Amino acid sequence: MRIFILALSLVLLLSGCLNSKSKDFKNYITGDWRIENPTLQSFIRFDPNGKTTYFLNRYSYELDTLAEYGSWHLKDIYKGVSLDTFVVEIIKKPQNTEFKFLILEQNRIRVLDEAGETLFTRVHTD
Repeated sequence: MRIFILALSLVLLLSGCLNSKSKDFKNYITGDWRIENPTLQSFIRFDPNGKTTYFLNRYSYELDTLAEYGSWHLKDIYKGVSLDTFVVEIIKKPQNTEFKFLILEQNRIRVLDEAGETLFTRVHTD
């Protein structure tokens, strides 16, 4: 019985920590991000309600046109030695995409997917 209570306490403690990390990540990722790829600069917006908006280039971002829409959710959190990895699934047509986010700085993240890695920089709106 004591082992059961100890195990239940440990599970509740760990789930509380993961829930806190999930909420912190959601607050962190919300906003507009510039995707720094070598050929063109595209943008992605993460809304707090789980919606995403992808803009192909700066022109479509500034005019808020020609966007692709989808939704996102935090799928998993992997505990790292110095950095945690946040796995985000973006649900959109024609296929869903899964990204692994490593938070480098307050306004910069490294994003890993099957194609390689890309840096995202937060867009500051004044």
